[in-house]
Amino acid sequence: MSVDVADGLDGRTSSDWRVPAVAFAVNGALYGSLLTRFPEIADRVSASETQFGVVLFAAALGGLLGSLVAPLLARAVGERSATLLAGAGYALLAVGVAWAPQLILLGGALLLLGILDGAHDVVMNAFAVRVQQHRATTLMGRMHATWSLSLAGAGVLGTVAAGLRVPVALHVGIAATVALVAQLAIALGRKGMVAEGPPGPTPPVDGPSELTSTGNSPSTPASTGDSPARPARSLARLRYVLPVLGLAAVAASYVESPGQEWTGLLLSRGFDATPQVAAAAPVLFGAGLLASRLLLDVAVSRVGQARVAAISGATMMTAVGIGLVCTLVGAPVWWALAAVAMAGFGAGPAFPLLFGSADQLSVRHGIPPARTASMVSALSRVGAISAPIVVGPLTDAFGMVMVFAIMAVGAALVLGALPRAVR
Repeated sequence: MSVDVADGLDGRTSSDWRVPAVAFAVNGALYGSLLTRFPEIADRVSASETQFGVVLFAAALGGLLGSLVAPLLARAVGERSATLLAGAGYALLAVGVAWAPQLILLGGALLLLGILDGAHDVVMNAFAVRVQQHRATTLMGRMHATWSLSLAGAGVLGTVAAGLRVPVALHVGIAATVALVAQLAIALGRKGMVAEGPPGPTPPVDGPSELTSTGNSPSTPASTGDSPARPARSLARLRYVLPVLGLAAVAASYVESPGQEWTGLLLSRGFDATPQVAAAAPVLFGAGLLASRLLLDVAVSRVGQARVAAISGATMMTAVGIGLVCTLVGAPVWWALAAVAMAGFGAGPAFPLLFGSADQLSVRHGIPPARTASMVSALSRVGAISAPIVVGPLTDAFGMVMVFAIMAVGAALVLGALPRAVR
C-alpha cells in the first residue's frame, strides 16, 4: 500500500478522511449560503430576470471549465493540495460575489467562482477516492451526504439571515471565513497523510474479479498464461465502460436537476398546490437525496455497487412513474409529493457511485481518479445546464406533466447504464 512516509508515520494512523469531509462540507455550505441571498444580490446590481439568468449561466459555464482543467491542477500539486487550494479560492470568490457592486463585476465573479467550484468538485471527489483506497472502505456515500447536509444547513441559516436583514456581504463573509479557517486547520494537520501517487489495494465491491480471484493485489495483474491478451481485453472493457459512465452521468442530471428546480413549479401549476406545499417539493427531494446517501456506504458494503445502482434506478423509475400517473389523472397533491421524495431517495446514490467508479478505474486501468471525476463532473454539468433548456419549452408545449416525463427518461437511462458503469 502506498502511503506518504514523509512524516515517518504508519499509514494505518491516517486521518486524511477529514480533508475530503471538510471539502464537501465547505462546498455545500458556501453554495447554500449564496443560493439564499441571490435575490438580494440581483436587486443590488439592478439585474432583470434575463440579465441574472445570463450571469448564472456564466457560473455554470465556469463550472464546466473548472471540471475540465481540474486534472491539470491535481497533477501539478497533488489531489490533497489541489482540494485545499480550490476550496480556499472558492471561499474567497464567494465573498467577491457577495460584494460585487455592478452587474458586469457580478458576472465576472460568478464565472471565476464557477471555475473554482468545478475544480473543487473534481479534486475533492478524486481525493476521497484516494482516501477510500487507502482505508479499504467505502466513503463516497458519507461524503456526498455531508455535502447535502451542509447545503441544507447553510440554506436554513441563510434564510434566517435574510429574515433578520443581515447584510449579504457580512453573512457570506462569515461563512467564507469559517470555511477558510476549517481548511487551514486541515492543511496544518498533516498527521498520517495519504499518498497522492498510485493507489493501493482496494476491496472488491461486487464479488471476486479477474484481478482479485487469484489472490494477487488488485493493483497488479495476476500472473497467468494469457497475460498478453489481458491488456487487449482491458482496453476493450475500458472503451465500453467510459461511454456508459458518461451516459449515466448525463442521465442522472436529468433526474436530479428537474427534481430540485422544477418540482415546485410542477406542484404549483400542475396540481394547483398552495405556495407552502409547492415549496416543500424541492425540500423533500433534497431530503430523499440525503437519506439515501447516509445509507449508501452500508448498502454498498453489504450488497455491492452494481446492485445498489440497480435498486437506485428502479426506485427512480417507480417514483417518477407514480408521479406521471398522478399528474395525468389529477390525483391529490400529496401523492405527487410522496413521488418527489421517493425520486430523491432513488437519485441519491447515483453521483456518489459515479464518482466512486474512479476507484475501480484507477486500479484496473491506471486512470488517475481526477480524470474520471473530471469526466463525471463535466458531463453532469452539461446535463444540469441543458436540462432547463429542454424542460422549459416542453412544459410550455405539452404541460407540466413533461417534468415527470423527462425525469422518467433520465431514470430509465440511469437504470440501464449505472449498474454497468460501476460493476
